[in-house]
Amino acid sequence: MSVDGMIAQAEKSIGLGEPNAIQQWYRQRNGAAYNYNFPWCNAAVTYWATQAGEREAVLFGTDYAYTVAHAARFKAAGQWHAGAKGIRRGDIVFFDWAGTNEIARIDHVGIVTGVSGAHVYTIEGNTANVCARRVRTEAEIAGYGRPKYKAASGSSGSSTSTSGTYKVKSGDTLGEIAAAHGTTVTALASLNGISNPNRIAAGRVLKLPARTSTAKPVVSLAKLIAAFKADAPKKNTPVSYEPTRYVEQALVAEGLLAAQYADGHAGTATRSAYALLQQRYGYRGRDADGLPGMSSLTRLGKAHGFTVVA
Repeated sequence: MSVDGMIAQAEKSIGLGEPNAIQQWYRQRNGAAYNYNFPWCNAAVTYWATQAGEREAVLFGTDYAYTVAHAARFKAAGQWHAGAKGIRRGDIVFFDWAGTNEIARIDHVGIVTGVSGAHVYTIEGNTANVCARRVRTEAEIAGYGRPKYKAASGSSGSSTSTSGTYKVKSGDTLGEIAAAHGTTVTALASLNGISNPNRIAAGRVLKLPARTSTAKPVVSLAKLIAAFKADAPKKNTPVSYEPTRYVEQALVAEGLLAAQYADGHAGTATRSAYALLQQRYGYRGRDADGLPGMSSLTRLGKAHGFTVVA
């Protein structure tokens, strides 16, 4: 497959709780030592790479459940990068919650789906006991491994395929360009090295990512509103509606919400950020109260890659 094939496999696991099929799959391959409800973030990466036909590139031909060992193998191969500088789509990113770049202290792992300025977009298994998208910053990143993925079919060897270009016109926004070409703000920003998606110069020629058939995440407006109205649970407790994270990550990409609040809890910071989005879209008064509406949420979803249903 390719980097896109690897990410497509990760996207299939989004929303997976525990215990789960990935844990069972890993247990069947690696024995009774994994009979319990073991931490499965690296087992998920192992599963995705196997399903994508990228075992050599991502795993060097072996299975990993231990993040430290996996990162050390990237380093031994000369494919390890400490910190987040230069990180890009498809990299296997390792985290240390204490904020160091030491491999021995790594706590967690995921795959990078895009980069926008200081924000790194990921899919991670075993994050709050589910597989979900996250928005990370360098403060959490110990480093990353860069797999030598297979080139996409018909490509010249680049890890990101493109489908042409677009010349920015006066008044264009990156969100509107993304929606018109079947992609997302995150993908456009990552492909074109755009650090601030809210500032784009007329006349600039953008490379367009190739369209894929991967299903978009779905957000229910009714369930999202209920999550916004509920009292936000305490940190590190289960969220009331998991797809809230897609909306929060979009608000982060729009520059309206700090990444630390994109935790799925739909707290006051999220509602305030959504009110700012509504004002940006031209709503005023009670129409900009921070509670999502179908029109504003659909517009946000088109720009950031999720589908809205009632």
